[in-house]
Amino acid sequence: MQALSNSGKLAMVFGTRTIFLHSNHRFLPSLTHFVFNSSPLPSLQSLLNTTASSAFPAGRHRAAIATADVCDSNAALLANGDLRALDPIFKIYGQRLAFSGPIVTIKVFEDNVLVRQLLESKGDGRVLVIDGGGSTRCALVGGNLAQTARDMAWAGIVVNGCIRDVDEINACDIGVRALGSNPLKSNKKAAGEKHVPVRIAGTLIHDGEWVYADNDGILISKSELCV
Repeated sequence: MQALSNSGKLAMVFGTRTIFLHSNHRFLPSLTHFVFNSSPLPSLQSLLNTTASSAFPAGRHRAAIATADVCDSNAALLANGDLRALDPIFKIYGQRLAFSGPIVTIKVFEDNVLVRQLLESKGDGRVLVIDGGGSTRCALVGGNLAQTARDMAWAGIVVNGCIRDVDEINACDIGVRALGSNPLKSNKKAAGEKHVPVRIAGTLIHDGEWVYADNDGILISKSELCV
């Protein structure tokens, strides 16, 4: 057992678990009867990081809505075009297999400077939809950018183009869809447009619309949906 002081609170470390108490709290006598782990104690900083990341995840997790259920429940929206399904051309990457959120659009071609600028800003649970012109000659998103997006609370990334660092992205708690992967990096000329309508996989997508993605596919909705 190890006692550590941190910002007016008492941190008691039991093996690999930490209990934070205000200084005016008392430990119950029964705590003295615990059998403690004999393994080396991790640092307080690492425990704080672990606790913070588990209690306050960087991404805003919304309850998953199955795209099939959305389609079954919204025939009228499908008929009038307020709800559209993207052509099934995307591969699934990242640990978050289902995600949704308001859309931020960007149009680039083999250049990811503007992509980085957006993903380094606060995501607030939004989804970045990147129209890369369907080019598969280089990657627009890699492992570092995916982790940045996760840390900045983006819910997902849809790329009409390629990614790279697939293993890193698959280990990251974010949803990613892309046409495929390519180890070549993109240009760095900052060419492109933000917040403009883009046409991807047979569908016109506007900034501020909503995307719903899961293992069945990707839906674009004019507004937020519920089933």
